[in-house]
Amino acid sequence: REFLRYISHKRIQTTNRNCEVTADVRHDGSEPLVDVMFADGERLIMKGANLTTIEMLTALGSRCNAKELKEEQKSKKKS
Repeated sequence: REFLRYISHKRIQTTNRNCEVTADVRHDGSEPLVDVMFADGERLIMKGANLTTIEMLTALGSRCNAKELKEEQKSKKKS
């Protein structure tokens, strides 16, 4: 829930208008899970019971930065 609070913050949302956050909160005793679906179809699944909020935010940031770098390299090759 803390991760959701951070990622849904207004300042974070303004940095990427293409980001859509949906929450599916379950009370069935299952393990907390964050499932991120990227525009290119790739998924990042993080098990919240084993990670801190900072670790989850860092993992998401790293994946986003890697994707950004990959897109920049791809666009440079086309130029």
